[in-house]
Amino acid sequence: MFSAVGALAAALSQIFGQINSLHDKTVKIGWYREYFDIPDRFNHSAGQTLPEKSQMPLDIEFKNVSFKYPTADGEHYALKNINLKIKAGERLAIVGRNGAGKTTLVKLLCGLYYPSEGEILLGGINIKKFNIDEYYGLISAVFQDIYILPLTVAQFVAGTDLDENVNRPRVMQCLEKAGLGDKIKSLAKGIDSRLMKGIYDDSIELSGGEKQKLMLARAIYKDAGIVILDEPTAALDPIAENEVYRKYSDLTEDATSLYISHRLASTRFCDRIIYLEDGEIKEIGSHAELMSRGGKYAYMFELQAKYYREGENDEKER
Repeated sequence: MFSAVGALAAALSQIFGQINSLHDKTVKIGWYREYFDIPDRFNHSAGQTLPEKSQMPLDIEFKNVSFKYPTADGEHYALKNINLKIKAGERLAIVGRNGAGKTTLVKLLCGLYYPSEGEILLGGINIKKFNIDEYYGLISAVFQDIYILPLTVAQFVAGTDLDENVNRPRVMQCLEKAGLGDKIKSLAKGIDSRLMKGIYDDSIELSGGEKQKLMLARAIYKDAGIVILDEPTAALDPIAENEVYRKYSDLTEDATSLYISHRLASTRFCDRIIYLEDGEIKEIGSHAELMSRGGKYAYMFELQAKYYREGENDEKER
């Protein structure tokens, strides 16, 4: 009797465990269904003919652009009535506090989002008219979030899983420009080393700063007409960061570039700087112009400069 009751209890426990597992999987499948039910607003048809590489870079214009996330409450817009003209080949810095709309602005330009209102023009053509998959080919972007794939270093930089499609000398050249050349040369398999330790037995593990350099090398390899760098030096030490700044002109040669940074001292090499606040452009001009106005950009710059000066004084006192 006791044996039969024990067996029955074990069977019931297993049944209830399976029911809980099925319920959990049903919820997760529901999330996937919700995702696939989201309307695809992007243009995957033939669309407008893309500019040739020889025509790039082109002027970019934001005309009365506003954007609100679907989950935003009420009339809370991430960006409001943005009007901005970016000249072909210009180096533009975008600065502001957290949540000002900096990353949202560049993701709109990338075509990852479409404006809720207004339009974005490339060479006078609304980017909605381009085939979105082809349009992505015009842009090299390095965002704050870094995701590595289980490929070799060469494949990852070249953006392919086929070795025959990799230009090996160019891969090495891009790694050198990004400041990762010496590290890769020190590896037993060089650019053929596999990434993501734990996936393969012989995989390598890169530090946060090295991953950022790897992403930068990938962006350089693509050789696109528009380069977007969203906090590209956040994980780098000061020496490596300074090296990237000195090479910035070479990294963005023959391209229009947008650079986002919280470190205002790193924006001085850009042609123009826009200061965003609450989703609006509050100030725009060169570093010297914005400092002479004594506005919010100048205030934030002085705050950061004061912090570094105080740190230097503390070190001297020690």
